[in-house]
Formats: sequence, structure tokens, C-alpha cells
Amino acid sequence: MSRMNLANLLRHISLKHIRLQKAQLLIAVSGICLGVAAIVSIDIVNKSVLHSFEESIDHVTGRAALQITEGESGFPENLLDLVQNVPGVEYAVPVIETNANLTGGSERSLMILGVDVLQDHKIRNYSIRDETADIPDPLLFLAKSDSILLTRAMAEREGIQMDQGIRLQTVQGIKTFYVRGLLDPEGPARVAGGDIAVMDIYAAQMVFGKQDRIDRIDVSFLPGETLDAIKERIQRVLPEGYNIDTPAGRTRQVEIMLMRFKKTMGFISFMAMFVGMYLIYNAVSISVVQRKKEIGILRALGARRSEIIGLFLGETLAFSAVGSLLGTGLGLVFARLTIGVVAQSVTDFYLKTSVTDLTLSWVSLGQDAGIGILASLAAAFFPAVSSARITPVSAIRALAYSEDGFLSSRKTGVASALCILLSVVILAAYKTADASSVIRSSTTALGAALFLVLGISLFTPVFLKWFLAFSHRFLTFCFAAEGRLAGMSLEKNISRNAVAVAAIFYSIALFVSSASAVNSVSRCTFDWIDSIIRADILVSSGHPLASGGSPTIPMPGKMMKEIEEVPGVLSAEPFRKGYVNYGGRRVLLEIFDVALRMAYCPAMIAEGSREDMLRLLPRQDNIVINEAFAARDRIKPGDSLILSTPHGPVRFGVAAIVVSYTSDAGVIWMDSDTYQHHWRNDLIDTIEVRVKAKEDVSKVRGAILERFGKERKLFALPVREFKDEVKIMLDRAFTLTNAVNIITLIIAGFGIIVTLLASVLERTREIGILRSLGMKRSQISGIVIIESALIGAAGGVLGSAAGLLIGWIELEGFWRIDLGASITYHIHYASLVWALLLSIGFSALAGFYPARRAAKTNIVEALSYE
Repeated sequence: MSRMNLANLLRHISLKHIRLQKAQLLIAVSGICLGVAAIVSIDIVNKSVLHSFEESIDHVTGRAALQITEGESGFPENLLDLVQNVPGVEYAVPVIETNANLTGGSERSLMILGVDVLQDHKIRNYSIRDETADIPDPLLFLAKSDSILLTRAMAEREGIQMDQGIRLQTVQGIKTFYVRGLLDPEGPARVAGGDIAVMDIYAAQMVFGKQDRIDRIDVSFLPGETLDAIKERIQRVLPEGYNIDTPAGRTRQVEIMLMRFKKTMGFISFMAMFVGMYLIYNAVSISVVQRKKEIGILRALGARRSEIIGLFLGETLAFSAVGSLLGTGLGLVFARLTIGVVAQSVTDFYLKTSVTDLTLSWVSLGQDAGIGILASLAAAFFPAVSSARITPVSAIRALAYSEDGFLSSRKTGVASALCILLSVVILAAYKTADASSVIRSSTTALGAALFLVLGISLFTPVFLKWFLAFSHRFLTFCFAAEGRLAGMSLEKNISRNAVAVAAIFYSIALFVSSASAVNSVSRCTFDWIDSIIRADILVSSGHPLASGGSPTIPMPGKMMKEIEEVPGVLSAEPFRKGYVNYGGRRVLLEIFDVALRMAYCPAMIAEGSREDMLRLLPRQDNIVINEAFAARDRIKPGDSLILSTPHGPVRFGVAAIVVSYTSDAGVIWMDSDTYQHHWRNDLIDTIEVRVKAKEDVSKVRGAILERFGKERKLFALPVREFKDEVKIMLDRAFTLTNAVNIITLIIAGFGIIVTLLASVLERTREIGILRSLGMKRSQISGIVIIESALIGAAGGVLGSAAGLLIGWIELEGFWRIDLGASITYHIHYASLVWALLLSIGFSALAGFYPARRAAKTNIVEALSYE
């Protein structure tokens, strides 16, 4: 037979198989579709979140080539003249960037941009409705300190008109401002979904507690000058410690800050695709065994091994391409459904973001679809190779597929042991490596987890044999003949059924590991909160859980004394949160009264002692840092570091290292007196109120709100409600993980359906004999459903055991490394019970369709079936 005719024959055989096995093909395509959809949606969400930050920075910075910042509290405005006089600098314009809250309407938070209205148009573009000027009547705008510009989008949302007064929560309390112009959606007006307002910088300094200070200087330079030269000249005239960077550099800082978020999201998408590979492997393996006689005939007609392999890989390429294309479209739908939740989680834990549009890239979509196709081809490779080993003689004799199958090879046991051993070796190397070693990374932990999963997957045929032998008596006792027949049926095709078990194992392992990791993070988080917050009420002028990108509005320090005078209040403790630049990153600075806090809070100290903290911190240039800071910069108690302050760099000693999960970039604790001495700022963000014994917390809370009700809109949140809000934030952060766990379980269910459909087809004659002997349709259905439940039970038991270990690896390799903090592993025992119920129940449900097919078998046709 010529090669051309043979090629045509191969195509004909493939098309015939597709027509005859529509159900199996549809299920395989659906599995690929779901896996690719998970990858595409997470990729789009990642890019959309980052793009929103990039756009915000670009719109706010305008034509600025460099930006000068120091920290959250800003720096003296007299530095502006130094920068403006640097040779080559074209414009140097000051900026105040802060937040305010509307006290009416939606009470939404908005960004306040304080600018020099006579100079700022040289850097930024403002488009005013029906006006050609950048700011309508700048002299009137300057003369009226209560002037403000709103975006048209925000004005329409809130029903605000020109010259209308709006009430904003500021540092000085509730103030009324009058709308002097509406900004069209261009330049800064496109930031934060339009939740931005523009004020004159000097008015902003007064009402937001930034007298004589600015937050940022935006710099442009003259033609012919170079960026590096201008940056070097500015560095020479400024005190040490100021951060001079490009807008692109700020974007890179955001990327670094979101690195853990991106890594976690990437890992989640990989999980969904990995379980899809089990489905493809099983589908192709089944296709090989069903077409064994065809393959033998083709080999007898002269088909080469490579052509047989190409036949199966070509079919896989075709249906994986269809599945990937459909998955790309479904991924867009998933992205639209989840972007809001993810954006809120990013706002909760990192920076405020408002994602209005999805960021799509045809290149990225093509790459994601390509990943689905390549993963499918990789999964199909071993079954395809095993198909080429089929000889005409073996096809005629109809030898069992297990003799030719890849998983049934004697080498499988050795490969399983080697993979598990390699996983143990990698984990040992990880645990014994120095904290600064490249080995101690999340990549190493991921490698250990992958080898463990692969090793256990290869072990599933052996485990399934043991499991069926162990459950033989139970099946006979509970289900009589149906149970016995179900067990015997599974034993006939251990290799194929083991793949379905492996898919369930993997899905359940992810479920159990995620549950235990999340449980550990939650319990450790609340233990940590209990160790640092022993107050009864948290008072602030914004929600106490406002994110780093949407902070509470600071309050004057004198308010603390006023709250202490409220009946029922035992004590009031100040708390301030800010940021300092250290080592090219924004490090969180937490300021409080150390002596007062340590008197009743058992802080979780990792290195050093409580006595050292009480002795070294109050009114001295000493600080406490968290484990993430210490590990990243290799700092120990007794060391010192230099921090930039508004009045120059200062060397601080490190008194102790504590556990803190507030920021993975690093956390610094500083005494209030030390902060006021160097920053000369007595503003506070939160007042932690302790209520006297036997006093009603709700009544004290009401008294505090009543005391300040006319001048400020305060939040007085009982600590119990605060913890409830923290739990909601944590649950929201794991929404995508839970969604992907569901997807993996569905894909695993598809694998069971494919396996049982093939089993029913192969046993057509056997089912016909059983029916002719008097077995009812319900009994036939029962056998198939019991088989399905057994597959689920085996996968559930194996997955639960493996999930406990994978959960520990996940906690060690991702949370501990990324957070840089001590986290104790807490097994989520309830998830073990749910894992078994889910695996058995969902698997039994997946078996209903094959069971129905089996029950409908015609006796006459079945007895004549070959």
C-alpha cells in the first residue's frame, strides 16, 4: 500500500472514531476547555490589575520624567526650590496625594490631588467641560480655599452640580467644598474610576495636616538633557534617603509588590491544567485499547510505528485545539465574573485599584491556548507510544491492554519510588538551606510538590489493587452480588481505572491542602491579631480595615485625650501607619505607644525579648522589625539600619524581631515619641479604646460617636466585628483558589465518565449475559455507580493523605517564604470528612450517565456484540 493511500486511510479511521465516540470526545474537549479557561481568566485578571496600576501612574504623572518621594508623611516644601534650580530641570511641580471620604451619598473614598494650579498644567493635562482653560478662573480657584474640581463621572454618579457644596472628611474634620469645575475623562481624571478630586495644593496642605510639606515633586527636563544626568544632579542637592525614580520605576515597584499575588494566581491556573492532563491521558489510553484491532490491521498493512503515534497525536491536536479555542472564550467570561472580587482583594491587601476594563492581548491568548494544546499532547504522548507497540499478533490474540499499557509497566513502581524519594530529598535540602540561599524558594517547594504528586500518581495502580482487596468483604456485605461484580470489573482494568483514581486523588489533594493551608493562615492571623490588639473598640475616620491604597483619614493627636474623657473609657492608645523607603521598596511603618501596648499585649517575639523592647524602644532611636524584613536584609537584634526622615537620614538600632503579617515587604515598629521627634507629626490613624470592666461596649461606642458626631464622621468598630471583617477579607482572597478546586473536581469527574463509558462499551456482551440471566436494569446501573463510587473513594482516601503533606509544603514554600513569617501548620480536619464525601458523592454522580447507558443495553444486540 502506498504511503499516500495509507495517510488517507489514517484520516478516514480518525474521522470514523470521532463519529462513533462523540460522548467521549465531547467530555475530553470539555476538560481541556475548563483547564484553558482557568489559565486564560487568571492571565487576563493578572494583566488587567497590573495595567490599571500602570494607567493610574501614567495619568497622574503626566509628562513628568522623574518623581521625588520620601515616604507617607512627605517632606519639607523648601526642597522644591533646590530641585527647580538644578541645571537642566525644566519644571519641578509639587504634589499632595491623599484621600478623603464623602460624608453624604455613597460615602465613597476618593483620591485628592493637591496641585499648584498655576504650574501643574505644564506637567498634567486637565480637560474642563465647556472650557478651554486648564482650570476655570485660576485666580478665583486660588482665592477660595474651599474650591475643588471633580470628575464628570463622579459628579454624574453622585448627582453633583457645578458650584454645589460637598462635605468631605478631612484631618480637620468634616469640611464643605464647592465644585468649581468638572473634569472630562482625560489625564488624572481617568484614575480610580473617576474617584479623584483636584484642589489647590496650599488648601490641601491645610485641611489634610500637611502644613509646609509635600508628598511628591514631579520633574521634567529640558531638551538635550539625559535622564541619568538630571537624576544624578538632583541626588547631589537633596539629603540622603530620598527616592528619585521614573514613573516606570514606580510601576516596577508595584509589580514587585504584586509578585506574590501573581505567583499564587499562576500556581492556581497550573493546578487546573495539570488535572486536565489526567483526563487527556485517560481518554487517549481508552482510545488505544478500543481500537487495538484496528491498529493491528494497520500495522499488518504496513503502517509504521511513527504513523500510528502520529495518528493519536494528530487526533489529540485536533480536539485540544477545539477545546483550547472554546476555553479561551470561556476564560473571558470567567475573567469578567471574577475581576471585581480579585480587584477588591488586591485593594484589601496591597493598593487601591479600580479595574474598569479587561486587558486583552491576542499574543497572550494565543500563548494560553498553546499551553492547553501542548499539555494535551504531552499527556497523550505515552499512550500514543504504547499504541505503536501493538503488533498484529497481539491484536489478533486480543491480549489485555494492561500488558501493553504504560502505567502497567514494571518500571512504574520504580519510577514512583524515585519520584517520591526525589521529593523527600528536595524538601530536606529546602529545610536545611540557609534563609538567603536560592534553594530556599517557592520554586524549590513547587518542585518537591510536583515530584510528590507524580510519584503518588504512578503509585495509584498498586494502591487501587490494595484498596479493592481491602474493600472486598465490605462490598459483598453491603451490596451483595452487585458489589462483588463492581469490584471484579475494576480489577480487570487496573491501569485505566488507576488514571481516573489519580485524577480524583489530585483534585482531593488540592482541596485538602488548600483547606489546611487556608486554615493555618487564618488561625495564625487571628492569633497574631489577639497578640497585638487587646482593645475593645477601634476608632478611626475611615474603616479600620481600609487598604494600603485607601487609608483612613488621619486625626489630630488631641482627639485621644478627648476620647479618654468619654464615660466608660479605660484608656485610649494611638496608632499610626505610614511608609518609608528602604532598599528600593516601601516598608510599612507602624507607630504606637510601646510602653502602653506592651503592658497588656503579649506580642509574638521571634528574636530578642520583651524586656529589650520595653528598655530600648521608648523615647530612643530604636525600632522593632518583623521576620520578613529581617530575613530579606539579614538583620539581627543589635544591628542598626538607616531610615530617611523628613529632616535627613537617622540610624536606628534593632531591639527585637517580631511576628507580623501586615506586609511581606517588611514592617517596622516605632515608639510614638520617637516618631514625633524625627517626623514632627502627631497625627494618628486609629485610636484603640479599652473599656472599663463591667461597662457595656456598645454604650461606650455610642457615646464616642455622639461626642464627635457633629464635627467628624467616625467609625467605632468593636474588635469582634473587626475580626469578622478580617475573616471576610481572607475568604475573598481565596475565592479563586476555591473556584479552581471546583474546576479540577469537575474535570476529574469527566475522567470518571470517560473511564466508565469505555468500561460499559467493553462489557456490552457481559452485560447482555447478566441481563439474560435475570439481572434487572436497576442492578446493572447499581454496578456501574458502585464502580464509580469506588474510584472516588480510592481517590479520596489517597488524596486526603497526600493533601495533608502538600498543604504543609504549600504553607512552607509559598506562605512562609513570601510572607517571611512564622506560620504553624493547622490541619483542617473537617476538610478530610468533606473530601471523602465529595469524592464518593461526586464520583457516584458522574457514574449516572454511564450507568444509564449500561441499563439501556439491548439483550439480543449485546449477546451478538464483538
